[in-house]
Order: sequence, then structure tokens, then C-alpha cells
Amino acid sequence: MKIKLTYLLLSILILTASLFAQVDPGTQNLKHSWTFEDGTANDYVGGANGYLMGGAVIQDGALVTAELNQYLDLIPEDVALNTYDAFTCEIWFQSFPDSNTNYYMFFYFGNTENGMGTNGYFMTPARGDNVSKTAISCWVETAYQGEDGANGPEYDDGILHHMVSTLDNKEIALYIDGVETGRTPLQARNTIDGLAPVHCYLCKSGYDGDATWRGMIMECNIFNRILTSDEILFLFQKGTTAVENPIANLPQGYGLLQNYPNPFNPTTTISFNLQRRSRVNITVYDMLGRQVVELLNEVKDAGQSSIQFDGSNLSSGLYLCKMQNDGQPILTKKMMLLK
Repeated sequence: MKIKLTYLLLSILILTASLFAQVDPGTQNLKHSWTFEDGTANDYVGGANGYLMGGAVIQDGALVTAELNQYLDLIPEDVALNTYDAFTCEIWFQSFPDSNTNYYMFFYFGNTENGMGTNGYFMTPARGDNVSKTAISCWVETAYQGEDGANGPEYDDGILHHMVSTLDNKEIALYIDGVETGRTPLQARNTIDGLAPVHCYLCKSGYDGDATWRGMIMECNIFNRILTSDEILFLFQKGTTAVENPIANLPQGYGLLQNYPNPFNPTTTISFNLQRRSRVNITVYDMLGRQVVELLNEVKDAGQSSIQFDGSNLSSGLYLCKMQNDGQPILTKKMMLLK
């Protein structure tokens, strides 16, 4: 009886561990990643480095497009979305409040003919019809008449959001802040290999008549497969990833969670996990690298712990929370204080 019970418990533990491991998509299928943490538009995974256009800048770990005609130009042959059987595009963003009230795209891959986007794919958090949207359209002269898309609520509120689009040759889906908001089957002509590798932009549309999107993109990642809803929720809860926080090869049971709430005013909770009882240091920095406050520098037990951060005496803006622990990788999360 004891042997059977032990075997049952062991099976449950193995199954639980397997399910947990499947939640984190890891880096095996991560093909492109623009984090802007090093002050450049370089793709530190796939080498599809970007070019700042129209006065766009990288500031405080984000691509900033504050004025019209500012965007990031990417080489479409290097991004190569049209060569995938399926893909997932993940973007962390924050608009300038109420700045994008017409028609905009903040990710576009495709062609432009006679001023119209054709054979293209896009994502946008705000449009003139007051929705967020991701869509694909191939082999029609007037692209929007043949597009298949998934919609969600419009976000042009100046708050940090997470947007994910998944696409294969059967359907397209949209997730915002970890929750699926729409899913649509594709017409036969709308296939990934029908996308034209002519243009690829961040913060710019494939339609000449559309204005450029104004706001900040903190991170853009592309995976060459469909991520599951659990994986997308994991990425949302995990938060944005800094260069010094590689998402591969982190020890199991060790991690810095995204603060909650985020954005916050004026207090937020920071949680972290330790493999073993050890000394941990939690420090907050501003985006110029100046230390704001050391929140914790003491020995903590293994497992999850939480601390409070009070930003009452700080200005609104982005801050970095850094965690160091006895030779483990330094982990970093972005936090947004909005007053």
C-alpha cells in the first residue's frame, strides 16, 4: 500500500512539475527580441537590428515616438515572418494618453501599394473605431476588405499594457494583459507565406494615410510558434525582461515577480522567490541608473517573500527594481509610478 501511495504521489509531483514547466515558453522558439535596455534598437536574439527614423529615440529602456513620423524601421528579410508556419508577437507598450485617436499600427509587416497596406499583418492598441486589433490580409487590392482580424478594447490611456497576437494558417488571436480578447478563423487566401517581406515597422502603419503611433514600446518579442494562453499569461505576470535578466537558464525556484499593481500610486508589492535560505538585496533605481532606495538587504528563507515599495516622495515615471542573490543572475523589472 505504501509503495502504491508513494508511486501515486511521485506521479503527481512529476505531472505538476511538467505542467509548471510548460507555462514558461523559454527561449527555444524566441527568434527576435528588442528590449531597448542597452540604449540601442538591436535585436539581441535574431540580429534584426532596427533603425530610428524621424527623430525617434531610445530613452529609459524604451523606444519613444513622441512626434508624428517617428518610428523604428526593421529589415523585413531579417525578421522573416513570412517564412514561419506560425508565430506569436508580444509587445509591452505605453501610449501617450489620448494621442492615438485615428487609425494607427504599432507593428506592421507587409507591403504598401498605392498608399494602401497589402499582403500585410499588423497589431494596434488604438484605432479610429475605438478597438484594439490584430489582422492579416493577403491577395486583395483593398486590404481592409479582405482582412481577418481579432479585436479587443482600445488602450490609449497612458498606462503600461501587454499585447500579444498569435497567427497560424487557421486563425488569428489577440490577448491583452494576459487575457484573450478575440479569435477569428482565416479565409483560405490569408496565409503567412502570403505576407510580403517589403516593410517591417514598429510605430508605423503600412497605410500612407495613417499617422505614426505615439508612445513608448518597452519590449517586442517574436516566437516562431503559437504560445498557449497559459504561456501568454505567464509572460504577462512575469513582466518586461531586462538584458541582465535572461529568460533562459534561470535556476528553478528563483525569480523576481512583476510588482503589483503596476502601474502604481503610490505603493506596490514586490514579490520574489528563493531556492534556499540566503541573503537577498532588492534595490530600486531610476532610469538614469541612480539608486533611489535599498528596500531589502538581509537573509530570507527559501520560498516566496514580499515587500512593499512606497513611491510617495518620487516623481511619476519608470523605475527599475533589481534583485541580487548570492551569485545568481541579477533580475530586473520595470515599474511604472503614475500620480
